[in-house]
Amino acid sequence: MRLILLGAGGVSRELLRRLGDLWEVAAVDLDAGRLARLTSIRPVRTIVGDASSRVVLGRAGLDDADAVVAATSDDDVNLEACRIARDAGVVRIGAVARSPERLDDYRALGITAESPQALAARRLELSLESRRLASMAFAGGRAEAIELRIAADSPVRGKRLRDLAAESYIVGAILRGDELIVPHGDTVIEEGDMVTIVGKGAEFAEIVRTFTGGTSRFPMDYGKRIAVALTAPPDEDVAVAEAVELTRNTRASALVLVFRDPERLRDPTRAGQVVRWLEQVEQLASGVELRHRPVTGSVIASLLDLPGRESIGTLVLDGGAGRAAARVAAARAVRAVRRTRTPVLLARGSHPYRRLVVPARLSGAGRAAARAAIDLARFHRAPIEAIAITDPEFLSGGAAPLDARHAVAVLEEEAAVHGVPVHGTIDRGNPVHRLVAHATEGDLLVLGVPGPARRARFRRELAGLMAGRWPQSALLVPAEEGA
Repeated sequence: MRLILLGAGGVSRELLRRLGDLWEVAAVDLDAGRLARLTSIRPVRTIVGDASSRVVLGRAGLDDADAVVAATSDDDVNLEACRIARDAGVVRIGAVARSPERLDDYRALGITAESPQALAARRLELSLESRRLASMAFAGGRAEAIELRIAADSPVRGKRLRDLAAESYIVGAILRGDELIVPHGDTVIEEGDMVTIVGKGAEFAEIVRTFTGGTSRFPMDYGKRIAVALTAPPDEDVAVAEAVELTRNTRASALVLVFRDPERLRDPTRAGQVVRWLEQVEQLASGVELRHRPVTGSVIASLLDLPGRESIGTLVLDGGAGRAAARVAAARAVRAVRRTRTPVLLARGSHPYRRLVVPARLSGAGRAAARAAIDLARFHRAPIEAIAITDPEFLSGGAAPLDARHAVAVLEEEAAVHGVPVHGTIDRGNPVHRLVAHATEGDLLVLGVPGPARRARFRRELAGLMAGRWPQSALLVPAEEGA
């Protein structure tokens, strides 16, 4: 079989190394030196000349060629050579598109072309985005097949294929554990599935977002409602104001108010005061569904008991005014998260949240905090400051430890799937002191609180110290049991 190879660059050299011995190759290039390098790989008949010239191609044996590959460094030359080869009746014609923007020009000629930039970008994409396991373009780049792992936050998890109303793609196979499933309309996609999707190349970014983008769910993974104690006038109570803001800007279905029952109060002045507070909250929380929970005992104790009786997604507590009060409030919040497995917001009046701060960690607590931070960042259209704090330089050496860089990269990737910008920082030193040093960079700190395992005690205490010394509002979320 006869092949005419146009261009003697790196692509041509690599192709020659891969071709079988049955191919008889003629190569065309303007540079005799580069042609000579081809002959060191395998026997090649060389022609010095312009690859877009019909005369030069004729000297290379165009009339008897079985295949032509246009791989010069000039797309105009490649396109003209492909046109000449097509008109000469050559059946197998391939080309290298030096500029991805010229791929459509090759397709217009009916030529299969590959872009080195696009191929390299696809390989790098796979190494950077762990949710994508495999990717392949075909049909001249107009179609693409990709394999994706379905995560817990995927918007298609739990849905039947027929409910996806897909027009630009099809799901060709699902690998569930060791079982290969050929799907049909009633097949339900589950977390952990490896799904093979074939779709239009031009729409693949949107297809990937459909399967991996997820939806903002906070606080629905913990409960449907936000709860706060009403212990002061709403215009003076930062916890109530922030609870209203959180309810309004998340998927929470209602705000639960816990307050002393005015009908049970012996002091009529105090009872009238509570009634006025409730009226003020009604005005403050316009558009938010309010649910009243009058109690006779301690308002705070009743608030902390609420998750055991109804669907509460976040408890909002006063974050404490002053250093000592803030530390006491933080310690109480950590205990509440541990006991109720419910997020606790320490309100310090720093809403609306224009920038969120989250420690970047590879632990279960780090993952829980990252998920909550990404969800809230989406609601508030806010960026995230991801801070990985590692040992001082004299302990860890000059380069930032791999775990710290990896933790930031993982958070950046997860946030990118949801369209949330992240600025990653690696700092060194005491984790509490270094985190507080970044207090001016965010309005809300999001921390994960490890579970009840004894080995997690130090990390729980660390979360309390961080939340206690952080001057702005702080959200503490429970990690997986034992994480």
